[in-house]
Amino acid sequence: MSLPKRSQDVSLSALALVVFVAMTGFGIFIPMFPFIGLHLNASATEITFAMGAYSVGQLIAAPLWGRVSDLIGRKPVLILGLLGAAGSYLLITLAGSILEMGLARLFGGLMAGNIGAAFAAAADLADEKTRARNMGVVGAAFGFGFIVGPALAGLAIGAEPTADDFHRLCHYAAGFAGAAALAAALGLRETAPLAETRASGPAPRLRLLRTRPLLTQLVLAMFLLITANSVMETIFGIWADHRVGWRMREVAYLMAALGLLTVLMQGGAAGLLARRYGEPRVFNAGVLAFVAGFLVLGFASGAPTALAGLGLLAVGAGLAQPALQSLIAAQAAPSERGAVMGLSQSASALGRAVGAVIAGPVFDGLGPGAPFFLGAALLVLALTPAIARPAALNP
Repeated sequence: MSLPKRSQDVSLSALALVVFVAMTGFGIFIPMFPFIGLHLNASATEITFAMGAYSVGQLIAAPLWGRVSDLIGRKPVLILGLLGAAGSYLLITLAGSILEMGLARLFGGLMAGNIGAAFAAAADLADEKTRARNMGVVGAAFGFGFIVGPALAGLAIGAEPTADDFHRLCHYAAGFAGAAALAAALGLRETAPLAETRASGPAPRLRLLRTRPLLTQLVLAMFLLITANSVMETIFGIWADHRVGWRMREVAYLMAALGLLTVLMQGGAAGLLARRYGEPRVFNAGVLAFVAGFLVLGFASGAPTALAGLGLLAVGAGLAQPALQSLIAAQAAPSERGAVMGLSQSASALGRAVGAVIAGPVFDGLGPGAPFFLGAALLVLALTPAIARPAALNP
């Protein structure tokens, strides 16, 4: 039985708060990682491989966590994932090499069931009219974390950070993850339709892909979208240091500003545009903005051009990602939402792993602009499913 509308809104607000606190910790950590690698004298390839270890772990574990959330509920999976994140940040403080940093991130990825559980819970609380809004609200909570987290990192880090500065920020990140776990334990209500899930039995994920070609197309689009985004995220700090001369503080502040723009798109514009024009068209528009941003960054040689490219990327992310998440969620019955969103998270994790693995070698082998040209090409491919069958994509 679904919750009353007021209870749904309260539950969605509590979920958004938990996601915000968790992603604030993640936002503190992310701009720091490549600079820790540079501090250890690692190459771009070594740094992006270590960053990609998180996504490899997530790729392995996401389908399992998605199914577990169908069986035991979203809440316990959220809590376990957040505690795992806290542990991974603390392990980074013990790492003395880029290999040890990669192993710590691998552990964090294996424990990262919280992202898929959060989007599955948002889908549980939605109907056809509110699905895009719910995905946008949760996406906005992620985005707010990426405003506050990097901003805190920029304020706390020195102009020339030392190992002790990096370790202090890791402790801050772990503290936010632990606080989010506590907030989830005390403040969240379970959203999963557990009785229906147990009665229906497991739905094999591969069978879902074999028997639902539209779902397969959407999952493929998610993979390509996230692969391109991962190329940008993993190489950006190294690229900024090499091409524009930005250090960690500048990169952290930029990430906060981009997070703000993405939130404005996800929390407001994405939902309004989806209701007026439909999610497929919003997805297409977002991907085209993404492509433009990648091309601008590929040619950028100074701060003004780089800022313009980053702005286009933020607009693209704010439009394309919630629209695609909503389209995927529309393909799932209530009893299989965890499994379907687990598929989406698996595609995302694979995309993040592939993007991280290729970003460093392309940067080292073909030059600083090459990763962004590669990202643009991947995004063009992501447009194919939506353009080929726009009517079928409308839920």
